[in-house]
Amino acid sequence: MSLDRILAAHRSRRIFRPEPLPDGMTERLVLEAQRAPSDATGQMYSFVRICDRELRERAAALSGDQRHVAEAAEFLVVCADINRLARVLEHRGQKPGRFPATGLHFALVDATLAAQRLIDAAEALGLGTVCIGGILNGIEELVEMLALPAGVLPLFGLCIGWPGEEPVERPRVAMTSVLHTDRYRQQAAEAIENDLRVMAPTTRSRDWGRVLARYFAAGGIMEQREAALRRVLERQGFAW
Repeated sequence: MSLDRILAAHRSRRIFRPEPLPDGMTERLVLEAQRAPSDATGQMYSFVRICDRELRERAAALSGDQRHVAEAAEFLVVCADINRLARVLEHRGQKPGRFPATGLHFALVDATLAAQRLIDAAEALGLGTVCIGGILNGIEELVEMLALPAGVLPLFGLCIGWPGEEPVERPRVAMTSVLHTDRYRQQAAEAIENDLRVMAPTTRSRDWGRVLARYFAAGGIMEQREAALRRVLERQGFAW
């Protein structure tokens, strides 16, 4: 059986040419995103398109001064959204259920599937994209800035535009590290070391473990984001 690649290689672009997208292209991409699978047909996601220049600059600052957020032709905030679902139920005289954990789970899946389909469509048109997890750095202010009601949670940003760079394709861990059969198996030390070697070129220090520690070790970036995200989960009605 051939293991040749099926899709064209994905590369995140952080440098974009200044020209805008043609009229209607963003809407066309969102229509493609809407064809993604959705649990129980709920379509529990929304895209907030930031066009206002001051808002875009502020979003870039909140994301850690990532200039591509301000400079890309389009910037969308991908949101989990059970608010719209609740509004439909109320419109029909039904009381929305109380399922914050389950709602978050399925809205996360819906939003991610839709965003990935949008990315695939954009790349098929020759556009470049990059996902922005850094919006969590200023998530409380972002919720205020975008007037997100309860039931709507910003997940990540998405820059879209004409690519101004051709970055090298980044490696990935071994397929055997992510593919399990019948039961989950813990990685052996040798497999971990192999993944560390394979991923080393992704960082200037050639030490992927150092990058992971910066984000995920005790005291790292993820821990620093935790308190604000928990407050937003509570505020937006996703806490349990």
